[in-house]
Amino acid sequence: MKKIFEPAIARAARAYTGLGHIALAQKANVASRTIYKLEKDGRVTKETLEKILQVLFENGVSLIRDEASGQICGLRFAKIHDPDAATAE
Repeated sequence: MKKIFEPAIARAARAYTGLGHIALAQKANVASRTIYKLEKDGRVTKETLEKILQVLFENGVSLIRDEASGQICGLRFAKIHDPDAATAE
């Protein structure tokens, strides 16, 4: 199986969401071992990756793709509204 996702990008995306391996796996309806595998060597099926990416997207993470190659080259994070920030002013 060919690497389809950079492990460092996968780890950063999950870390941003605050989800653990098990929580992300449950939300994506995949085995927790699959999340470990993605973050170790980037080798999962395209269908599995789509499930995981959907959960990441729902948690504020979107992908940046290289225009020429179409490869995922980075992440974009949604700004999360912090209700405590308004009261701190």
